[in-house]
Amino acid sequence: MAIRLVALTSLNPGMQDKLDEYMNVVGKLMSAADAEIVERYELQADIVGDGEFQFVTIVDYPDQAAVDSVFKSAEYLALSDVKESAFSCYQIYTIAKQA
Repeated sequence: MAIRLVALTSLNPGMQDKLDEYMNVVGKLMSAADAEIVERYELQADIVGDGEFQFVTIVDYPDQAAVDSVFKSAEYLALSDVKESAFSCYQIYTIAKQA
């Protein structure tokens, strides 16, 4: 069964090299997992909230095994320090469409 994720992120200024390192590793993992970025948005104006996030990214994975192959991989887990440097906020959720 297909799995849809939403990533809520904000970048740390001046850390483009860390972001590039993160994206290089995660991009390869996502490609191997047949994951597809469906849409990516830059958040504009806060209506309610504290402006914690800059971006919303929606990603489709073919199944739970594909999700696990990215987020439970040794390569992804080894990115902990890189991720912390690149992102000020980083949260990922599975989402489901409501009927």
